[in-house]
Amino acid sequence: MNNPLTLRIMRSLDDSLEGPEYAINLLIAELSTNTLPDPVQEVSIRIYSTRYQLLGADVWQKPNGRKAPRKIRFQLASSSYWLEDCCHLFLYCNGLLRGYASFALFSDYDKWENIALEEAADHPEALFFVGHLCHQPWWSRLAQGSISPTAIRKLIDSLLWYTSAPSPKRHWVVSGDEAQAAAFATSILAASLTDSHPKACCRFALNDLLSGRLSWSLLRDNLDDKKTVVVQVDRMGTSTCNENMLDLLSDWLKSADALPFVFHGSEKNIDLLLQYIPALADLFDEHTTFALSEMPDNSIWNDDEETELPLPEEAGVCDLRQPCPETTDTSCNATQKLERLIGLSQLKADMQDACLAARFARERRELGLDPHEENRHHMLFYGNPGTGKTTVARLVGELYHQMGVLSKGHTVETCRTDLVGEYIGHTENRMKEVLEQARGGVLFIDEAYTLVGRSKESNDFGKEVIHALLPILSEPDPDLIVILAGYEEKMQTLLQSNPGLKDRFPLKFYFEDYTNDELYAIACQTLQDRGFVLTPASEQRLRAAIARATAHRDAHFGNGRWVHNLIEQGIVKSMARRIMSIPGHDRTDRVLLSTVEATDIDEAEARLALRPDLRVPQPVRVGFRA
Repeated sequence: MNNPLTLRIMRSLDDSLEGPEYAINLLIAELSTNTLPDPVQEVSIRIYSTRYQLLGADVWQKPNGRKAPRKIRFQLASSSYWLEDCCHLFLYCNGLLRGYASFALFSDYDKWENIALEEAADHPEALFFVGHLCHQPWWSRLAQGSISPTAIRKLIDSLLWYTSAPSPKRHWVVSGDEAQAAAFATSILAASLTDSHPKACCRFALNDLLSGRLSWSLLRDNLDDKKTVVVQVDRMGTSTCNENMLDLLSDWLKSADALPFVFHGSEKNIDLLLQYIPALADLFDEHTTFALSEMPDNSIWNDDEETELPLPEEAGVCDLRQPCPETTDTSCNATQKLERLIGLSQLKADMQDACLAARFARERRELGLDPHEENRHHMLFYGNPGTGKTTVARLVGELYHQMGVLSKGHTVETCRTDLVGEYIGHTENRMKEVLEQARGGVLFIDEAYTLVGRSKESNDFGKEVIHALLPILSEPDPDLIVILAGYEEKMQTLLQSNPGLKDRFPLKFYFEDYTNDELYAIACQTLQDRGFVLTPASEQRLRAAIARATAHRDAHFGNGRWVHNLIEQGIVKSMARRIMSIPGHDRTDRVLLSTVEATDIDEAEARLALRPDLRVPQPVRVGFRA
């Protein structure tokens, strides 16, 4: 770097720095502009944790027609404590990575520390991380599991080596706790090797192949259009047949046209496999071998508070694993779907408690320990729009069906418009049809507060819906869960409208608004699902757009719904206008048709601001901030 860059960094909670009210950590960084290339229109910094998860980011844009100041100040705020052994800092100029630094996060407050930035080109692993990994949706999964920083650093180095290694490619093996090894193999390695395309992945259990439950020909036939194969290694028996099949598999994996295989299992089972067929050990090397239990965790927080690494969405994966006859408990499916939802941490904990209580009550009834025959689990969902109430209601049906509480587990979604009739008796008939459809599952009534309070007249047909529900809510074992959802304040008005209504809903759940980071994660996941890719510059613009929108949020802010509108009504349309306006553009250019530019974000944000039905209300500010 011709002109070395030095940042001054300070941790502070000084109100004079005008940090946001939610900030627990506030990191101030100052950069002298006399060493910046000319002209610089935009400078941004991003700081990642020991485990390479984003802690904070800030961007500076040069005002039109004005000179750059002598110093640029950045503020990186967080609503959680930063307890990091090491931080990774990246500095961008005009959207291009220019500087990198790794430094220990000091604990002193209101004290400046100098951080020397090194040339980013001298750190290929850092360039690879910001250029290929940090934007991937599967990378955020590492924050949800107790994967050690050592393993994460090895993962970056291994994937960098793998992308530049000559053919034939090596195969991978992951050992450790069985659940953690399986999640790491599928959630991380397979997602990376398939570019997060589940349909490009095939899974099978090695014992199924050895036992004959899975034929060799069927396995080969299902690998034609795949990019990687995940192999579950369980405890194996010893036989000549096993040895012959493993030799056949080993020989095929050594061929030039073999797909990359990812083997995973407990440390004992992996060791037995490699001892049983030593030729398999030659398929792996130090870059592609992950012994998770041998990688020290040098973080300073308590891993006991962390959750397991989540499994990825299974839709589209070619799963050739054969079901085990003795396995009958499939409740993990709906539970994993709930855990994979972004945010809603308290809601997930409360729902888990409710499920445990339901299972506990069922087991007591089966033993005759509970004289009461009540099996009611009706719920109230309190929360603002777009916080996932409908999504969770669908999962409630699955969860309670898998526990044996509901006979079907489906969800019927409805609202006042669908239930209230136009004349006397019409509402009653509609309710009978809806209740008949919902038996065995969940009846979800969104914006339930609209059933009352709209009119004081006695012939308000919304009240007929409540009267029709009361007998169902009173049944001791209805084979039905009724969920009423809406704003908490307005829902209280609904419950007070009928004295017998409140006591019939024993379970109450609160859906909190999404944080900026959670909204950003939802946006990234949605874009990834649609096959779009963010550039570093557009990523910064997206974060800034979300921050501006949430700065004025009120009870009507759409949360996840606003993100959906930003993408579908803004970003996608902006991209279409930009790309379709290019004369003779290449219709086969996948990069062009999938890359979201910074201008697309700016135009999308402006588009939403001009639409009365989509823009964020701008409240009138009253009073002052202490």
